[in-house]
Amino acid sequence: MMSGSIAIAAPRIAPSASRLDRNRRQAPLAARPVVICQIYSDSSSRDVTSRALNGRRLRWVSVRTTPVSNAKSRSESVRIGSASIPIGGTSPSDADASGGDPFAGDLAEDVGTPPPREDGSGNSTLEDIAPEPKSKFLRSIGITNGVLGVSQDRVEMVAKQALPVMGGMASQNVLNLADSAMVGRLGTACVAAVGISSTLNFQCQAALQGISSGVQAMSSRRIGEGKSSVAAVPLNAALMLCLLFGIPMATWAYTNAPMLVDRLTADPEVIKHAVPYLQARLAAVPAVGINFAFRGFWNAAQQPQIYMNTLLIMHAVNIGLSLALIFGVPALGVPAMGVVGAGIGTSFSVWVGSALYLRMGFQRAKHMGFGCCFPSANDFKVLLKQAAPTSGTNLLFATGMAAMYWIVGQLGTAETAAVNVLINLMLTLVLPCMGMGLAAGALSGRALGRGDVDDATQWPWDVAKLTAALMFGVGLIAVLIPEVLLKVFLTNEDAIRVATWPLRFTGITVAGDALSLTMQNALLGVGDAARVAMVSIGTQWLLFLPVAYFGVTRFGFDLNWMWGLYVGQRVLQAVIYAAMWRDGKWRRIKLS
Repeated sequence: MMSGSIAIAAPRIAPSASRLDRNRRQAPLAARPVVICQIYSDSSSRDVTSRALNGRRLRWVSVRTTPVSNAKSRSESVRIGSASIPIGGTSPSDADASGGDPFAGDLAEDVGTPPPREDGSGNSTLEDIAPEPKSKFLRSIGITNGVLGVSQDRVEMVAKQALPVMGGMASQNVLNLADSAMVGRLGTACVAAVGISSTLNFQCQAALQGISSGVQAMSSRRIGEGKSSVAAVPLNAALMLCLLFGIPMATWAYTNAPMLVDRLTADPEVIKHAVPYLQARLAAVPAVGINFAFRGFWNAAQQPQIYMNTLLIMHAVNIGLSLALIFGVPALGVPAMGVVGAGIGTSFSVWVGSALYLRMGFQRAKHMGFGCCFPSANDFKVLLKQAAPTSGTNLLFATGMAAMYWIVGQLGTAETAAVNVLINLMLTLVLPCMGMGLAAGALSGRALGRGDVDDATQWPWDVAKLTAALMFGVGLIAVLIPEVLLKVFLTNEDAIRVATWPLRFTGITVAGDALSLTMQNALLGVGDAARVAMVSIGTQWLLFLPVAYFGVTRFGFDLNWMWGLYVGQRVLQAVIYAAMWRDGKWRRIKLS
């Protein structure tokens, strides 16, 4: 993608109008304000932005750009209306040198806006930022002029990038909660078994999930640098690594499932249900890595709707199949399999998602090198360098969660079941924050790729404001009616009682989680994975787990105290990540 600053003669700006009248007579060239416009060869009329010399941000409406190829197959000029403007043409300094007339010399007769045609084509006009929103969703909730100081155009861009991801993650939450509700009908021991097994399964696949951030960082940077034709090569490398490491890990864990479960609980009823459920889930470990790699790529390529649509299909398959296998369908001869049926349904749906992603990859990303460009040794090296810190963090985080289950297990089976539900409800609150964080990472990564450091710096702060405002209202529900939420997933009164105040703590601190996940994913999006790993590992393993262990085993503290410590650790992470973003060291990271 080729870019450059070009001087354009623009029509007069009509601040109060949503769009200039196409039939208005154009002002003389000298009367038109000068605009310095950054245009990319793959831009559409929706994302060409410009800035006036007085600093006011402007947006083009009805711009039509025509790339002109040279020997290097890059755009040398753009066409606006019928005017051809060379990229890298007049700059503000050039305008000053020519006596304030940026159109002096050769550009004077090339630049201009022709009178509109009868059909309105060939016309390019300017309007102020804060236009009527294009998003029907934003208009439906009354957002027409920005939010919390974030301009409307940036709100639109965040919504376009984040809403599909948030929708996908919200559907994932619905699936997790549906699983919990279905399994909850089978008893407290089954709920505890699913919680322990899910944690062990996450521990096995955590290293593969880290590949997602590496793919997103590399692909978004290549797109920002104008190398779209090879943007999918990191994805090719990631898929190979997922198969290379995923199959052996899943095989080992499947064989040793009884030993792994036995280390976390001594309750024979829980062990009886946990082992077969874990083995069923482990069958999909390689597919989980594949799906996460695709998620990183679709975010980088600004096609997150593919992620959402695929997840919706996966969840429909999962819920339907799990219901049939858990409770049985006598009319079809399907026996009731209980907890293991939920595991089989989930694993099958994950492989369905992988098949859909591969199909969409060949349809939508082949021109970016998907499936046809073999990764170089350097591609593997950079991907592993980016993914290793995140994979290590995920693995240690998953191991820490397993350790937390062991600590909670010292309190009793009711507390273990309560923690499983608390984690699912917490994910319901914070996974949308992760969707916003992924959007911040993708937007910052592309801005950094095209050299716009100021824009890259501002994106996470803007996204964090929007996310905190969104999650405040959601967290309030958990604070006000925790028992109502818990009764959907738990039938044991003791489990509901011990989970009530921890759920309130989660609702109170959800805004801190919003900041944490936004800044964490922004840092990952620009390639600062190593420092993120240090913070995540340090706060969990050097602070939370040791204090929780001694508090429960030596001083007899209950679940309220332990969960308060857990959410406090997450708020501390938010403060540290924000400080890391502010210090700006991520600007010097190279991804090549």
